[in-house]
Amino acid sequence: MSFREIGRAILTTEPCRSMLTGIGQFSLGRRVFNFLSGPFGVFTSFAEAWLAAKRTNPVAHEDPEEIKMQLRVSTSLRSSDYPVLYWLWKIGAEDLRIFDYGGNVGNLYYSYQPYLRQRRLVEWTVFDIPPVVEEGKRIAAKRHASGLTFVHTAADVSRRHVLLISGAFHYWEGSIREFIRQFAEAPEHVIVNRSPIHETLESFITVQRTPTCAFPCIVRNADDLISDFAAAGYVMEDHWRALELALTLPLFPDRSVAYYSGFYFRLQKSAMDNQTPAD
Repeated sequence: MSFREIGRAILTTEPCRSMLTGIGQFSLGRRVFNFLSGPFGVFTSFAEAWLAAKRTNPVAHEDPEEIKMQLRVSTSLRSSDYPVLYWLWKIGAEDLRIFDYGGNVGNLYYSYQPYLRQRRLVEWTVFDIPPVVEEGKRIAAKRHASGLTFVHTAADVSRRHVLLISGAFHYWEGSIREFIRQFAEAPEHVIVNRSPIHETLESFITVQRTPTCAFPCIVRNADDLISDFAAAGYVMEDHWRALELALTLPLFPDRSVAYYSGFYFRLQKSAMDNQTPAD
């Protein structure tokens, strides 16, 4: 066992939890804990977090094993999928146009399609990084998924789309306004699901690990997230817990997230009347 592993094992015992919380508030303490934590640290930027992630595992979102794992998970619904399906049924009458931002190879299309197929029309568009998009196209062709398309840009999102960001919003490092400005029009409906949110502490950056890869993510403060969407013209209609996911930072116990969260935001009419509601 290395010095780092021994130090981490001692510091993560229950008697040390209160001490960890206090020391981790200071810059020097954070640097020491980051050294001992490896990827399970708290970082000041995505660039700093990427360095820690790459030292752990050189591959990231494009990892073929991660794509396969996500497809396996999508064969059944998880608890946080049910609020999303509820709102997808509530939004619109017959036709449903979904823009799946960071949608991998269309995992949610395959999960949700059996529950949405009674609609007259379901158009499902996935946006992701190029290697993932190409793999998604290959899988869709093999499965004859005629209602599923893939794009390399998010610019064509219009107000009529339901913007779905499931398990991906915490990889966006910019502001909410910058996020909305990507699109030709601010979408009326935005559903954010399975995102690590902290109820009390300010937003911070860490590294999310899976069995095969590692990548930076931002843990946003709940109140800041809601107020930032409000500033962009949105009102929060619903909020739920994604109990199947958690984020544990052993040397930063106060920053650990016991469960991920989901939100449904709707663009207010006053913002809809404005051609550029995110400005």
